[in-house]
Amino acid sequence: MIDEFGHRNWWSAENSFETVIRTGETCMNNEVAELKNPYFDIQAKIGITIHLGGLKATKELVTLCHIDASKCVLVVGCGNGISVCKILKMSGCTIVGIDISERMVDLSRKRAENEVLSERVEFNVADVQDLPFSENMFDVVISESVTSFHDDKQKAISEYVRVLKKGGYLGLNEITWMQEPTSEMRKYAINAIGGCKPETAKKWNKLLNDQGLQNVVVKSYYVKKLDQFICAFKMTGLATSLKGGYLLLLFYLKKTVYRDAIINMAKYARSIPKYFRKYHGYGIYVGRKQW
Repeated sequence: MIDEFGHRNWWSAENSFETVIRTGETCMNNEVAELKNPYFDIQAKIGITIHLGGLKATKELVTLCHIDASKCVLVVGCGNGISVCKILKMSGCTIVGIDISERMVDLSRKRAENEVLSERVEFNVADVQDLPFSENMFDVVISESVTSFHDDKQKAISEYVRVLKKGGYLGLNEITWMQEPTSEMRKYAINAIGGCKPETAKKWNKLLNDQGLQNVVVKSYYVKKLDQFICAFKMTGLATSLKGGYLLLLFYLKKTVYRDAIINMAKYARSIPKYFRKYHGYGIYVGRKQW
């Protein structure tokens, strides 16, 4: 529902108590024997995706990539569509969003429909390392907390660059080691953050430069818990947060496979290595294709 100011009413039909209950029941009926990657599978089930820096980081990418109403943007790893809808409203651009998860693509389509943005966006299931697009197709390619999870980051970035037009911008918001990590820190990130394999800012910079991108901008930030909570909440909003919390509780109470995964994730959250926060951050990396 849209109010007289053009803002979406958070307590819409989509988020009514009855609708949330039905969503939970549907997800329960689509139970799986095991989770391939609990970190992502649970996010997909409850309809919430999170990236470091939240709305602040997304706004910074929009500015540095010069996104405006004339631009066609590819968003890699669209998740539940929140970032996509924010970018659409900020800039007036058109967007193609992709995600490896069919569930996330469905959530993105529904969100765009509910926010009356469907005319300027389309969503597809696709693999970032084998993009189903021709060369020189997009003015901007954006990836937020996606490339960090790939072993072959160079392959993924080469695909981003391939589909960029001459003069186009690649913008990444990725988990970053603020200093060279110990083996303990690397192991913790892999286990606690769904197989995440961050790089240092220097390495991210090199990955972009190795693809021939010019004028690479590098900005790295430490993660502060309160700031991250506020930024994430601003991005996600009250309705989605409440709905996701309810579904998470429902899965925990009703399904052993999810309960075990949630308990395991909570265990890692309680056993963060000493000094981890001195290593853990995120970075904004933007480069321009000049050929």
